[in-house]
Amino acid sequence: MLGVRSMVDQFDPWFGWFRFLVPSASQPPVTKTRVLYVEVEDDYDEKTSEPPFSPQECEYDPCVVPKVPCAVLSAQTKCYCPGLTGPDQLPEPPELRELRQGESGAVEVHWCAPLSTVTHYKLVTEDGHGLGSIFGELSRNGTLQGLKTGSRVCVVAVNDAGFSVETEKSCSRFEPPQPSQAALRAGVIAGCVGFLVLLLLAALLLWKRKSCGKSTTMDGEGLRNPSYSNSGTL
Repeated sequence: MLGVRSMVDQFDPWFGWFRFLVPSASQPPVTKTRVLYVEVEDDYDEKTSEPPFSPQECEYDPCVVPKVPCAVLSAQTKCYCPGLTGPDQLPEPPELRELRQGESGAVEVHWCAPLSTVTHYKLVTEDGHGLGSIFGELSRNGTLQGLKTGSRVCVVAVNDAGFSVETEKSCSRFEPPQPSQAALRAGVIAGCVGFLVLLLLAALLLWKRKSCGKSTTMDGEGLRNPSYSNSGTL
């Protein structure tokens, strides 16, 4: 049979091609599998990654009287306060920012708190004023009565460990502001103008007085002389 098939292939090439195109009964049919691709969308939202929590510094100004203590603010907003030395250490010197003459005559003192634990503040001077002036830990202002020009004023922080050291930044001399040259010049000009106005008023009064005296004299002479008339004829 093999010999006959080979001879057939040699004589009839189209038969060989037909044999390859038409499958024989002994070979199983070739089946093709169709693959379907289905896109499935997620029915849940992707979780966004939250940034890590980073605490912020509390809004604390050592030169302004705080409405709320920094420790309370930190507990409420999770912010952090500036580092402070403990109550068993001497407080750092406060910063004296301003000495100003008040309207009542008292001297107003303004200072900034140190980064230390403070129970209260004291204002002291070299001449003994203010030794009894005690201000609370949240205070940033105080007043002194009877302070002389040139007196040295110091603000002292106090806690359980003791008193802060007096330094150049915690002390200052009271020097009331001197009037400026412009203010002096304006005062001189105003004084001169006022003096001239007074001179004019005085001259006007003297002139009126002389005029009234002359009129009175002329009227008296006319009454003593019946033949005298205003027209000057007899």
